[in-house]
Amino acid sequence: MNAPVETEREIVLNDKMRSEILHSLMAVGPSKPVGYLPIYTIKRFLKTTPKALAASAARCGLATAQFTTRTCRIKSGAFYVYDRVALESLLKEQAEAVQVAGLPSNAGAFVAHIAAVWYDTDHPAHGIIATTFGEPPLEVD
Repeated sequence: MNAPVETEREIVLNDKMRSEILHSLMAVGPSKPVGYLPIYTIKRFLKTTPKALAASAARCGLATAQFTTRTCRIKSGAFYVYDRVALESLLKEQAEAVQVAGLPSNAGAFVAHIAAVWYDTDHPAHGIIATTFGEPPLEVD
């Protein structure tokens, strides 16, 4: 008698691992205006839903956006959390660079754009986008 073939391994995450995954969303604020997670990660590893995460983000005064596989570059779709005030402020401070890079200056449009379009590290948009995720821009030779 053959045992059933295991097609996917069940991955059990402890609280620390879940916390590390959630950090992308939970750290959103003035120094990290944008965070995201793939929908697959939210459902499979965090065992929750974008709707539940959106409710939690709203209680913290944060905005959210969910994108399907048709509207973003993430295979399973993506869920973004953003601090509208901090993002609008950053885009305003960097207005000239945002314009040169061809990025939208409105927070909601910016989030939709970065979900849909990926830029090479040598593109002018890359540094601005990295900054919105709370990361220093890469130094490109």
